[in-house]
Amino acid sequence: LALLAFNLAGFLLLFAVLLLQGYLPLNPQHLPGQEWSLAFNTAVSFITNTNWQAYSGEASVSYLSQMLGLTVQNFVSAATGLAV
Repeated sequence: LALLAFNLAGFLLLFAVLLLQGYLPLNPQHLPGQEWSLAFNTAVSFITNTNWQAYSGEASVSYLSQMLGLTVQNFVSAATGLAV
């Protein structure tokens, strides 16, 4: 249950960051937030450690989204897999 709660919290945080990246700092290119379907797909893929990317990197994802969201989930998803 703790693992599921941890992954749910990570998903919700990443989903919110991707949706709201247009309003968050570290977005010098003023990129808008992702559509909810793309943000959902991206968050699920990084939570499950499949990392399937249906967007063009720096052209659609802000620095904060990459650092706080995607990079953290790259580490955390593998770490939770090892912990299981």
